[in-house]
Amino acid sequence: MDDAPVTTPPGESPGRKRRGRKKRPAIVREQVVGRRHARMLQQHLARLRSQPAHGNRLVHFDNLLLGLLLSFYNPTCRSLRTIEGLSHVAQEELGIDRLCRSTTSDALAAFDPALLTPIIEDLRSRLPALARADADLDQITRRIVAADGSYFNLYADVAWAIHLTRSNGRPAAQVRLDFQLDVRNWEPLAVAVSGADHGSETAAVAEHLLPGVIYVVDRNYVDFRFLTAVLDKDSDFVVRCRENAPTFQPQMQRPLTARDHAEGVVRDAIGVLPGRGAPDRLLRELVLRDPKTGQTIRVLTSLLDVPAYVIGILYRHRWQIELFFRWLKVWAHFTHLFSHSRNGLTIQFYVAVLGVLLMYVSTGHRVSKYAVSLLSFVAAGQATLEQIAPVLERRERERQLERQRLARRRAAKHQG
Repeated sequence: MDDAPVTTPPGESPGRKRRGRKKRPAIVREQVVGRRHARMLQQHLARLRSQPAHGNRLVHFDNLLLGLLLSFYNPTCRSLRTIEGLSHVAQEELGIDRLCRSTTSDALAAFDPALLTPIIEDLRSRLPALARADADLDQITRRIVAADGSYFNLYADVAWAIHLTRSNGRPAAQVRLDFQLDVRNWEPLAVAVSGADHGSETAAVAEHLLPGVIYVVDRNYVDFRFLTAVLDKDSDFVVRCRENAPTFQPQMQRPLTARDHAEGVVRDAIGVLPGRGAPDRLLRELVLRDPKTGQTIRVLTSLLDVPAYVIGILYRHRWQIELFFRWLKVWAHFTHLFSHSRNGLTIQFYVAVLGVLLMYVSTGHRVSKYAVSLLSFVAAGQATLEQIAPVLERRERERQLERQRLARRRAAKHQG
C-alpha cells in the first residue's frame, strides 16, 4: 500500500522539516481558570482602582493584579507575551482591551507591592479551620513557621541581583525569595525578595520575624544574631546544627521516656552556648535518629518544656517549606521571572501567595500539587472546573482517611 501523501504547511518548502519550538495553542475563553477566584477580591480591587494609573496610560493596579492572577491559575501563561494573549480573551474581567507587554513590564516596576498586603491579611482571616494532620502537635498552640530561602534566575545585567559565574564561565544572576510558611496549613506568612544588598539569608529573614511563633529552620540559620533576634521577638526556634558546631556546654542530661526512645531520640540535654554574641539563656540540645535511614541529626531549641519526641516531630515539619518551593517552581511554574525590578518581582511572588490563599479559601482544602496539576488540565482545555471538583473532593477524603489510619497505627504501636 502506498504511503499517504504528506501535506506541507503554507509557506514552507516540501520535504523540509519544521524547526523551533512547537507553537502554543490559542487561549480560548472557556479554558481560562481563576475567574471565580478573582471575583472574590472586588472590595480590594476598588481600593487599588483609586491609585493613580501607570504613567499616562489607562492601566491601573487592579488591571495588573487581575491579569497576573489569571496567569497564575493558567500555567501556560508564564511570560509577558502569553499574559498579553490571555488578556485578549479576558477583557471582561480585566476591564481593559489588553495588557501590552511593555506596559505590564513598566507597571510592575512602578506599582507598590505593599498595597497588596491588606488583601493577603484579609484572605488569611477567612481561612477555614482545618484538622491538624499530626495529633502529637496538638499541645503546641503557637504557629509553627518554617523559614528558608530559594534562588531564582535572572538576567546577568540586573544590577542589584546576586551575581555569580556558571560552570561554563558565563556570568549569571539570581534573586533569593525569603519565605516564611505555616507548616500546618501551607499559609504564607512573610515574603521578601533579596539581592546582593541584603547579605545572608539569616539577615534577610531577621528583618521580617514574627512574634510568638516557633521557627523551624535548617543549619544555614545557625547564626547567633538570628537566634537572639528570634528570642527578642518572644518566639522560639528549633534549628538543626552540624555535628561539631556550635559548641554546646551541657549542664544537665534529661531522662528519656519510652516514647522518646520509640521516636528515635538519642540524647536530651539542657545547657548553654558559649561564645561572644550567643543567646544569654538556657537552651536544649537533642540528638535524633531518623527511623528510616538510621542517621542522626543534632538539634538546638529554646523549647525547654516540650517532650523530646515532639521536638523531633517539629523538625520533620521543616520539609514542608522545601515542598512549597518545589511546588512553586515545578507545579506553579515560577521558574521564569518576567520582571527585573525589586518591585516587580515582589508583586509576582505576592500574586503567587494570593493565588494560593484564594484557592484555600474557596475550596476549604490545603493547596496541593495534586490540585494544581488538575488545574493545568483545565488550562489546557482537557477538563472543566466542574469535572475536577468531585475528583479533588474524593482525593481529599482519601488523604484524610489515610492520616486517620496512620494515627491509629501509631497509637496502637505506643500502647503495645
